[in-house]
Amino acid sequence: MPKGQRVILFSLYLFVSGVISFVFNGKIIPAGNSTIVLYSSLVMLCFIVLFVEHFFSKPTDVLASSISILLLLSPIKSDLLKMGLWYDAFFIYNLFLVVLSLVALLLLDSEKSSSSIGNRVSINIKTFVTAFGNGKFLFYSLFILSLLFYVDSQSNEFLVLFGFSAVILLIDPKKYYLKTKMQNNREGEIGTIFSVQSSNTYLAKLYKNKPLKNNEYIQFAFNEGNGCEQHIGVVIDIYVLDGQRWSKILKLDDLSPEISLNLNEKGIARIKVPKTATTKTLIGTVVDSSNIKRVRFEESVSGNVEEGTLLQLKCANKNILYQVLQGTTYTESLESKNEAAGIVGEALQLGSWNSEEFTFNRFGWVPPVNSPLYIADNIEAQETPEGYLNIGTIPNTNYPIFLNKETAITHHLAILGVTGTGKSVFTRNLVRNIASQETKVIIVDFTLEHSKRLNDLDPKPVVAEDKQVDIFAAIDALSAEYEKFANNRNAQVIADSERIIKVNFYNAIKDFMEGDDRLRLFELPDVANSTAILEYTKWFFRALFAIARNENNCGRKVCVVLEEAHTVIPEWNFVGVSDKSAQSLVNSIGQIALQGRKYGIGFVIVAQRTANVSKTVLTQCNSIIAFQQFDRTSGEFLSNYVGDDMVQALPTLKFKQAIAVGKAFKANMPLIFEVPNIEEPMFEEPIDEQDHVDNS
Repeated sequence: MPKGQRVILFSLYLFVSGVISFVFNGKIIPAGNSTIVLYSSLVMLCFIVLFVEHFFSKPTDVLASSISILLLLSPIKSDLLKMGLWYDAFFIYNLFLVVLSLVALLLLDSEKSSSSIGNRVSINIKTFVTAFGNGKFLFYSLFILSLLFYVDSQSNEFLVLFGFSAVILLIDPKKYYLKTKMQNNREGEIGTIFSVQSSNTYLAKLYKNKPLKNNEYIQFAFNEGNGCEQHIGVVIDIYVLDGQRWSKILKLDDLSPEISLNLNEKGIARIKVPKTATTKTLIGTVVDSSNIKRVRFEESVSGNVEEGTLLQLKCANKNILYQVLQGTTYTESLESKNEAAGIVGEALQLGSWNSEEFTFNRFGWVPPVNSPLYIADNIEAQETPEGYLNIGTIPNTNYPIFLNKETAITHHLAILGVTGTGKSVFTRNLVRNIASQETKVIIVDFTLEHSKRLNDLDPKPVVAEDKQVDIFAAIDALSAEYEKFANNRNAQVIADSERIIKVNFYNAIKDFMEGDDRLRLFELPDVANSTAILEYTKWFFRALFAIARNENNCGRKVCVVLEEAHTVIPEWNFVGVSDKSAQSLVNSIGQIALQGRKYGIGFVIVAQRTANVSKTVLTQCNSIIAFQQFDRTSGEFLSNYVGDDMVQALPTLKFKQAIAVGKAFKANMPLIFEVPNIEEPMFEEPIDEQDHVDNS
């Protein structure tokens, strides 16, 4: 019976009791201790029947009822002398029940087996006290004693009170309601448990014309050695075999039935579980061939999972998190040419979330087969640790991805991905967050896009335009001299040209280091990676590192962002000259990049394909952010960092999704994350189509 109905019925009982007292005593609340005991026991009988023991009695209920009676009777013994020995016998009986109930509770030990001596004695005592000491029996006995000794058996009051108590006990509306409910439930059985497949999964045989769907909640009865018990389960699979419908049921240990239905042993019935009873969304169960690193699961509820989805399961009392990477369809042959079909997903273990370290702790074992997998719960909002940058979250969750800004620079960061994946917007946002008086940023750019997109930082060229003309003229003069035979070269021209190059670069870079600007652009005047461009870049890096070695960068760190890195540091076989004469220049730039960490200079390498970029430099990147990519070379290179499982996810990553891995990240394993929406400041003038090379 619902609580609301029980409250209404109790109110009705109180009203009737008050009317009876008023009719026969002239008062709604009776006077005199004997009369108070009479009507109090009647009211308590109503309360016990409707609220305390409306289904069954517990030792604690017996204890509460017995103590209440002892406290009621003790102060008024002199007013109940008519009871004589009955008073003493009833008082001692209640005292005996109090002692037995306490003994039963004290002997019970949940950490020991139910077959231990203490627990067995506790169970036997519990059986006795709940059978002979329930509140209905105790308060009805007290009511009858008071009625017999203090109300004339020939009076109308005696007949009315006795009849009213009989109504409460014998014509109990609650019992009628529950009986009807149980009959309906028995008629509502839709199948029977056929076999046990594991500790928490059962195979059920469904009756004809009793429809059942995946993800429906059911209640079932099953004898597991301790008597027939009621359980709550959820349907995770349904299939037909030889015209018979079968269902696979997962027992849910975190849910228990509100009312134990009157089911036959092994019977099952459909129930409704309140939305507040569980907030978890079941996805499926663990299947065979899972291991510590990766779990395989059979999907039970379609439409709630996709690549990158974060799942959780309970193992060893810990919430272990997994990220979905792959899904495969399957068909299974059954008897008589019947088939069953489904989807098996694969998820990579991240571990349990460490809220203090903002990272994941790996779990060192494999979860049992048929362990339920749920959509991961969100966590409390995490504040970004000092020195870190929140670059995104795991898809559809609030699990943050923290990037250590200093480590990302000093140990080099690679940002890889094809055009249109969000790579350039992400890079510009990163530049805004790391550019400061302590960390100077130089972007090597030939698209001329950054000067417009980053106009909120008021970017200027590292080298003024007139100085660039002087530098390229000196480079051309050097090239012309070095093309001659050694004995025909003009040493003075070579010396003057090198001095012009060094002085112009040195002064420009030192001016930036000592000034207040946070960002400068090193703009290349040509898209092609010709010898002149590479010479120009080589002299720039030489000057930059000379200041770093000799003057400690004027006390500042430097982050060099290499946009379209294949132009600046290409693989030797991609150099844009026919005779590979520029290979030595590429190697020289690579060697300088390798040594930059020592002098407070770090790199952010931005590229579309790893195949075109110098592996000498790429392999020095201790952290990688990989957006969507398709080519095999990129996959083979990245597999050394993220593993083969993650590499398979690269071609199917969504817009603004990427894989993060490396020393600069709080997470200690590769994972898929999602970049938030980034609102960039408006630039002053529109970008020409010819300049818009990669506005991803």
